[in-house]
Amino acid sequence: MKREKQKEKKRQKVSPRDAKPSGVAITFLCCVLGVPTCAKMLPGIVAADVMASLQAGVLLGVAYLLLRPGLKLLTLPIGCLTLGLTNFAIDVGLLYGCAYLIEGFSVESVISAIGTAMLINGISAIAGGFR
Repeated sequence: MKREKQKEKKRQKVSPRDAKPSGVAITFLCCVLGVPTCAKMLPGIVAADVMASLQAGVLLGVAYLLLRPGLKLLTLPIGCLTLGLTNFAIDVGLLYGCAYLIEGFSVESVISAIGTAMLINGISAIAGGFR
């Protein structure tokens, strides 16, 4: 009985008004919107124009979704020893990689890169409901 009710709940259609965005969409949007915000707020993140910061945000979002899980898996033993601080090193490295690939976008200091990583991760955690 109980399993049948659970299957029936899964079959029910969800209206677009009640639909919730997935974690992938939340992470991507946080990156796309977080990088231009940090470019305006933090002095060490420099973008020539809004388009360069949006391009960096899109590239960072794709890197967060494709590269970051594998890098976290590779650095898992070190991450356990440092209590997860290597995750910030991964995020900072991805941000520097975006700055290297996008013309007109640069990261001038490590402190600004850490602040950007913290802001993007914080917004993503709040928007995603601390999954």
